[in-house]
Amino acid sequence: MDALSSLIRMFGPAAGYRRDDWRLLGLMYLAGLFQGYAQTQAVNTLPFVRLTFELSKADMSYLFAIARIGSLVAVVYAVFGDRWGRRGPFLMAYLMLMLATGATAAAFSPTVYTALQVVARMGAAAMAMLATVLLAEQVNWNNRAWAISLYSTAVALGSGAGLLALPIAQTSETGWRLLFAASLAGLLLYLWLRGRVEESRVFQFDTGGGVFAPLFGRSAGRFWLAGIYSLSVSAFSAVAVTFALERLVNGLGLTSSEAARILLIGGTLGGTGFFLGGRMGDTLGRKPAILLSLIVGLAGGIGFYWTSSRDLLIVAATLSAFGSSAALPVSAAQRTELFPTAIRATATQWLHTLAVLGSILGLTIAATTIELWSLPMTVTVLGVGVLVAMLAQLVIPETLGDEMGHPTTKR
Repeated sequence: MDALSSLIRMFGPAAGYRRDDWRLLGLMYLAGLFQGYAQTQAVNTLPFVRLTFELSKADMSYLFAIARIGSLVAVVYAVFGDRWGRRGPFLMAYLMLMLATGATAAAFSPTVYTALQVVARMGAAAMAMLATVLLAEQVNWNNRAWAISLYSTAVALGSGAGLLALPIAQTSETGWRLLFAASLAGLLLYLWLRGRVEESRVFQFDTGGGVFAPLFGRSAGRFWLAGIYSLSVSAFSAVAVTFALERLVNGLGLTSSEAARILLIGGTLGGTGFFLGGRMGDTLGRKPAILLSLIVGLAGGIGFYWTSSRDLLIVAATLSAFGSSAALPVSAAQRTELFPTAIRATATQWLHTLAVLGSILGLTIAATTIELWSLPMTVTVLGVGVLVAMLAQLVIPETLGDEMGHPTTKR
């Protein structure tokens, strides 16, 4: 019993939640499950889509780079979110993601496939940003990172569900299309969310700044430091994540079931980083938690591409998943705390835009170096970006304790 209590204290929130907080957490958790499934289908089905359209690894890298452009347009939602509210743009982004992902099942050419994924990534980026802002503005500072951790866990579980369903892609040449079509089930949740998601208590209508305010305004210094962090980490992680299944299936010759097992075990064990990272971020501080997570994630991410042992692949996948899952909610909380309410959504989305540019940069570099250097060497070289991100984190101010304009309730 004492051991169980210790585990709860280790992985649970640092402070209690109000009843309304738990209600919002539940809604965002359900939305995150569908989001995770839908937004990762492109990566999960990459080997099968590549064969269907007869594309090379380099072609797929370029295709994914183009698809990520959709995330850049999501900055429009950020402006709407700072001027018109968080709720409406969030619901629209969710609907866009479900419809575009479901329609990808009917893509008959690489061009149509890419176009639909541009729209899907636009919705996914806007939804993630607005869900994070809604959570950050509703809960107290001493359990903010953990709240985002819970939402992030739902997204990860949704991704895991997609991996469990991956064998369906092997049933026929068009099996991967069924996995995309399943996203349409999320439309039922949309109808339910419409009547239950409420506007943020902190938001005030018509107080938003201009679209470029975070880049050149009073908070520009903080923005560009956080921007270096986002771009550098994404350049590495985009390639490491995108080609993980490709390496296992087409690189090492494993079946999709074997590959899914390795990634699922690693992702499940490493997924504990969501809660442990959130707890560390809410107690030790945002910066220490992020730096530790980057070190672990870098070691696992590079190691995954240099070993062929199934056991070591699981270890590397676990370390990589732990590092990325621990850093994600803490850095998300940090981003929302760095900026005032009037430009919070816009600044957060701009940082996501820089992360997307980092992804595009990483995938573009990979497209030209994979054949020249090999995939493992490419991932290793891109790991330099994580070291740059760590240097940027050392300069970013600590934000733990920011109350975001609403009082902290002692419990």
